[in-house]
Amino acid sequence: MYDTKDIKNYILYLRSECGLSLTLHPYGNESLISLSDLITFNIHDNPYCVYIKTFERAQKHCIERQSKVRQRCREGSFCGKCFAGVSEYVYPISNGHVTVGFISVSGYRTENADSFIKKTAEDYVIPEDRLREAYQGLKADMPQKEYVDTLLRPLCSMLELAYLRAEDGATLEEGQMDKILRYVKRYHTRNITLDDICREFACSRSSISHRFKRSTGKSFREYLCELRIEDAKTLLRYSLLSVTEIALSVGFCDSTYFASVFKRCVGVSPSEYRKGGSK
Repeated sequence: MYDTKDIKNYILYLRSECGLSLTLHPYGNESLISLSDLITFNIHDNPYCVYIKTFERAQKHCIERQSKVRQRCREGSFCGKCFAGVSEYVYPISNGHVTVGFISVSGYRTENADSFIKKTAEDYVIPEDRLREAYQGLKADMPQKEYVDTLLRPLCSMLELAYLRAEDGATLEEGQMDKILRYVKRYHTRNITLDDICREFACSRSSISHRFKRSTGKSFREYLCELRIEDAKTLLRYSLLSVTEIALSVGFCDSTYFASVFKRCVGVSPSEYRKGGSK
């Protein structure tokens, strides 16, 4: 039987060695993906999607549109495009009985991109010039579906076996902390605070703080900062947004403070990182 560590390692292989920008999208908050370290792969990391998700209405619409993806998953895997003009391959995830989520292999440009960019900018009040710059960070050429099929079949099988094992009670442990981590990952570019989480989950500050440290090895602020820095690295590497714009986009309210935190975490300044000063 496969466990989530095996699955995580295979996903990392697909990303690093095969160049596939792969994400997992469960249908509910109580799934195997949501309640394990696989939640790390729940968010697109290409610069275009990273930039769009900093606009709340656009991010909300993206989540809502997943219902249409679910409907298409009934017919099996397919090639499609999102409302913002990103092409992707989609593969259903089964628990052995029903579809419980899907895998997205995304981050590719699409035909008629200009119309998608214009509409997205108008609908969600996003600066069109910046949106175009971020779009250039998408990959120009999609691999053949047959090639992706070959690489994704093992992952689909591994996930199905893991779900079957979880249903037998061997791996799936529901916990409030898992839901909290999912919440923070979804809203980390917003001005969320520990108090916001306390209100959302009806917990005290001390309880949340202790849980964060025990579960992640980091404080809430450290964990939140880490998520934002990872987004910033993506935008610095692939977009033409200014350092100030990136700082604001990922959740920092001050570019000077952002630069200081970035250098402490990464070892170089944002500008040096953009020039290739660090991987």
